[in-house]
Amino acid sequence: MTNNRFLPYSRQFISKDDIKKVVTVLKSDFITQGPEIINFEKNFAKYVGSKYAVACATGTAALHISCLALGINNKSNVLTSAVTFVASANCAEFIGANIDFVDIDKQTHCISIEDLEKKLKQNKKIDLVIVVHQAGHSSDMEKISKLKKKYKFNLIEDSCHALGGKYNKFNVGSCNYSDISTFSFHPVKPITTGEGGMVTTNNKKIYEKLILYRTHGIHKNSKKFTNLALAFDKNNEPNRWYYEMTDLGYNYRLTDIQAALGDNQLKRIDKITKKRNQVANFYKKEFKNISSLTLPVVSKKIYHSYHLFTILLDFKKLNISKNFFMKKLAENGIGSQVLYIPVFLQPYYKKKYNFNLKNFPNAMHYYERALSIPIFYDITKKELKKVINTIKKLTTNI
Repeated sequence: MTNNRFLPYSRQFISKDDIKKVVTVLKSDFITQGPEIINFEKNFAKYVGSKYAVACATGTAALHISCLALGINNKSNVLTSAVTFVASANCAEFIGANIDFVDIDKQTHCISIEDLEKKLKQNKKIDLVIVVHQAGHSSDMEKISKLKKKYKFNLIEDSCHALGGKYNKFNVGSCNYSDISTFSFHPVKPITTGEGGMVTTNNKKIYEKLILYRTHGIHKNSKKFTNLALAFDKNNEPNRWYYEMTDLGYNYRLTDIQAALGDNQLKRIDKITKKRNQVANFYKKEFKNISSLTLPVVSKKIYHSYHLFTILLDFKKLNISKNFFMKKLAENGIGSQVLYIPVFLQPYYKKKYNFNLKNFPNAMHYYERALSIPIFYDITKKELKKVINTIKKLTTNI
């Protein structure tokens, strides 16, 4: 680690033990479709408290096969948060479902319970709600679960930011309130496999469908073979080479190399989350008296995973643009990012649906002010002070 490294808003931390574990797999008989994937899934499910876990290629793939496993199709109506990465909406678009967005809560930046119920009360039947645990702060799952029972929709937790976090003392991913929870292992996430994802569920039928859609729609379960003449020999023994493709699936597999890295990092997730909370608390202490800066709010039911540390800056009050502020940070070796541009502003969605911006006042308020600043496991006290001092200077001297 250099003394003057550039500080991105988030980054991976790879230990010597991680490297050793990956090298061991590279020297083994299986670098994909082997035992490491099974170990990773088993340990992940145990950690979050779910019955099942299915590893896959990316967080986007996790969302896609989750929609398929729940039977979402081109006649389905899906709701998700207005402020999220585009994958939370794209997964429904892949299938041809109709997507609509729900405004965010002004304090937590997760999905607004009030706006969600307003949408649910409308005449159109909602088949699926995808809630997003924005920045690592869980959505209010207890209230959303009550709406699920009342309005009879399927529920996916997009938990890509929230591994290591808790809601009502349940680990995010336990699916205590939902049908499915999805995760991403991109390098900026709490743990990484380079690229990768995971789906958790407590429903065996959903689990079996997830496995099927992950691997081309192919299975080798002789009890479920339909073409018996091809599947069995004259002694009624299953032909060793035989498999059946019963659904249109995808090649969304994770490799054993990636699984080994993820499984090794999973052992440190509580330590990682604790460090991220320490960084967040240090920021909050130092920034609490800046009038133009609003700090993240954490609800009482939540243990935040702090995938992101997002501040809201009143750029009008500062009389500068967000772009100028980010440029000045970069000149001082500090990365920042806007996470995210509301999805309804993206040209694809604007052209297809032409959403009315007046329906998303909180999302627009957030977008005008949001800026995510460096938070990651191996950031040092000296580096944190650099970020803090630079932001204090920019918010007082410009």
